[in-house]
Amino acid sequence: MSMTWKLLANLPWKYWGPVIKARSRSGGTRAFRKRNVGKSSYVDPSVQIFGWEHVTVGENASLSEGSWLNASARDGGYDRIVIGDFCHVGRRNYFSTGGLIHIKEFGLTGVDCHFLGCGHNIDSPMVPYAASGLTAGAAIEIGVNCWLTTSVTVLEGVHIGCGSVIGARSVVADCVPPFSVAIGNPCCVVKRFDFRSNRWIPAQQFTDEIAAFMPEEAEYLAQLRRNWESLRPALHASSSRFGWLR
Repeated sequence: MSMTWKLLANLPWKYWGPVIKARSRSGGTRAFRKRNVGKSSYVDPSVQIFGWEHVTVGENASLSEGSWLNASARDGGYDRIVIGDFCHVGRRNYFSTGGLIHIKEFGLTGVDCHFLGCGHNIDSPMVPYAASGLTAGAAIEIGVNCWLTTSVTVLEGVHIGCGSVIGARSVVADCVPPFSVAIGNPCCVVKRFDFRSNRWIPAQQFTDEIAAFMPEEAEYLAQLRRNWESLRPALHASSSRFGWLR
């Protein structure tokens, strides 16, 4: 550590914090926004990304204040975190991926949601877990137009079907079928959407006959695009820098 940094380290954060921030504004940030972020999307300046070359954000999407995207596996030219068109990622969301985390189009996540696609090795307690390396993990996929409300945690290997809603503080350890409402720790499905009667019904009343009326995800997405092509990022929800609303 140079003498300059030794001196800075002994000063309060209000003095040396801005220096750190200034030094961190590298060409990588500009390159990410230019190459990997779609048209009309907003990425808050406070968002931190590890492995930005492996992160893609679609059009008309928003990444909110205080979020951290960690593309833990950075080998090859593969995307590891993909945020689709018209998605809103809430404040202080956390992504950690060994494989792929994909939030498909029109995804909505509330504050403090976590996507845990991999973890630290725990093979031996004689190795500090901070130095034990990462597991291979498994992919996480969030279907089209899913809403993860507040403080939802999604574990590796989970697929949440399109049109689903996950209740606050849920821990999603197993896959969720399309057009479901699921809550709890561990998360379980409590409602399914009945396209015949156009309403949510208790999960135990859902049958294969009702399932036959569900649209395929591609059809569902096409309809959303037709009807909501003018949707734009929710900037006030994304960052305090946009101030208050009356």
